[in-house]
Formats: sequence, C-alpha cells, structure tokens
Amino acid sequence: MANTEKSKLKLLYLYYYFDQLGADPTEAGRTMGEILSYLSEKTGNDFERKSIYADIDRLNEFARSVDMVDAGTDWITLESRKYLRGEIKNELTLDEARLIVDAINATDFIDSGLCEKIKKMYPNYFKKDYNSVVPHDDRKVQRISSTTSLNMIRTAIDEGYVLGFKYGYIVAGGIRGDSDRKVSPIALGFENSHYYIIAVDNDAVDKGTDRKDAIKRYRIDRMKEFRLLGQKGYLGFGKDKDKILNRYLKDSVDAFASSDSRNITITLECDNTKELLKAFSGLAEDVKIRIISDELERGRIKFLAQASLVPPFFNILFRLSLYEGVKITIEDEEVVEMYEQYLTRARKSLNK
Repeated sequence: MANTEKSKLKLLYLYYYFDQLGADPTEAGRTMGEILSYLSEKTGNDFERKSIYADIDRLNEFARSVDMVDAGTDWITLESRKYLRGEIKNELTLDEARLIVDAINATDFIDSGLCEKIKKMYPNYFKKDYNSVVPHDDRKVQRISSTTSLNMIRTAIDEGYVLGFKYGYIVAGGIRGDSDRKVSPIALGFENSHYYIIAVDNDAVDKGTDRKDAIKRYRIDRMKEFRLLGQKGYLGFGKDKDKILNRYLKDSVDAFASSDSRNITITLECDNTKELLKAFSGLAEDVKIRIISDELERGRIKFLAQASLVPPFFNILFRLSLYEGVKITIEDEEVVEMYEQYLTRARKSLNK
C-alpha cells in the first residue's frame, strides 16, 4: 500500500463510516468486505484486514477515553462476522430521532427543511422506505420572521430587557393593522402550533393596570420589527416569576387570560351515547374537567369545568351545540348570561 495522503485518513474515514451507520437496533451490521470496499473507494488504496482490526481497536479505545461509551465497553463490536456500531452516550436513538421528525412534520409552524437536516445527521435512521406520520407537502408553513428575532426574544427574557415590536393580524401572508407594543417578556410558550411570548404589557401598567393582571400572550408570527429597549422599565417578577407564571397559565384558555377563573358545573345530556361521548371528549381536550356523576346509561354526564370567562371558552361551549341532540345545562347564572350575549353577538354579526 502506497503511503498516500488519503491513506493517512483511513482511520478518520473508518470513524465516519461507523458514525454514519447509527445505532439502529434493526441494522444487520457491516462485513469486513464491505468496510474494505468503502475504504478503497474513499482512498484509492487496498488495505489488509489486520490494519482494520487494529484501527477498530483504536476507535474503541478512543471512544472509552472521551467517555463516548462506558468504561470496559466497545463502541464497535463483531457479531456473526458483522461489525455493529453501539450507541454513543447522549446520542439520539432511532426512536427519538424519528419522533422529532414526526413532531416537526405535524407542526405547521416549522419549516420541513429542519427534518432534512436531522435526516442527514442520522442517514441510517431514515431510509427510503421511511415515511413520517404527517407529510409537510402542500402545507403553508408559518415562520418566525428570522432566527435573529427569536434570539432577541430569548435575550430579553434571560437578561431582563424591555422588548418593542409591531403587532398585527396575518392577512394574505402579511401582517396588517399593526401597532407598536412595549412589553417585558417573562417566558416563551408553544401551543396549537404557534410560538408565544408571555409578557407584561408595559403600556397597560403605565395606564394603571396591576402588573399581575397585565400579563398577556403575543403570537410571534404576528410580530415584526423587534427591538431591545434596554433594561430600564423591565417589569418582570424576579424570584416570583415561576409562581406568577404558573398562576397565569392555570387561568389561561387558548392564548387568552383572565384572573376570573372558576369551576363551572355543566351537565351534558343526549339520547345518543356516541354523540354524548363525542361532545364530552371534545370539551375535555380544551378544558380541565372533573367528573361529578357519570350516567351514560341514562344519557347524562355531569362535571366541573375549570376555565376563565374569556372568548375562547365560549367558543368551546358553542362547539358542543354542533353535536346532534346534545343538550347543555350550565349551573352558573353569570356564565349563562355571558354565553347568551356571545350567541347574540354571533347572530347579529351575520349579514343576511
């Protein structure tokens, strides 16, 4: 074998070969013949088997020395004349990598190009016959205006900066009707395929609103022209942040919040058990509930729904009326009155 420059890279090529192989439990491994063929293709040289044995020993020694694997454990092993590559510490397993790709493909907020990056990192986990749970094809992807914007938001949260931006409504792919906002970000949230900033509305506080009641959510894809406004005037909660944030999230329903959270007694009735279960399950996906009495054999189920009296909650109540034959009884006069007002406004908004 000539001592060419490429032949000196043999050990690195061998490391890369097994690294790309991945710790796939379904993988049958590679024979010595396949390894020699790969190295010959890459370097233009033929190698003796003894040199490959020695290189594999070196790679195992290296993996142990840098804590890639546990002491006394080999990264590359020989089983039934095939060399298998073991799992590296803190490496994504096959199931974990596929779960991430599936989650990205099921989220319309994230560009599917990220999936391709992960697939290239773990090519053996994503062979041609692999199909993710939900394809990204023909789907309009919503994006944060830039990675820089997201980094700016994280800086504002971590360092305690007031954040300024324009906030509007997404119409025809653009942000319209925007207005200036000034907030003190305290956390990032992700819900219903959207990133949110959870922040104190500085302008509301300036007008007399209590700081705890001025916490709001802002959808990041509805923002533009981000700017850090300095630490002066930041209205975060310091060491009480987690407690305040947990209370806010408990009182929130679908990106709206109110301090008026309560337990509302609701009874659903229907002669069709299947429709009754559909209605109840649909509500339970959006609102925290606790069953009081389960009388499905009599076509009735009674429960407590914990919610704030905000528009999304009444949207959820309205959806119950779309199930055939389902009747709703709400044992809270204020909620009934507010729901009737909601329905009246909906009727009046209809242009006949």
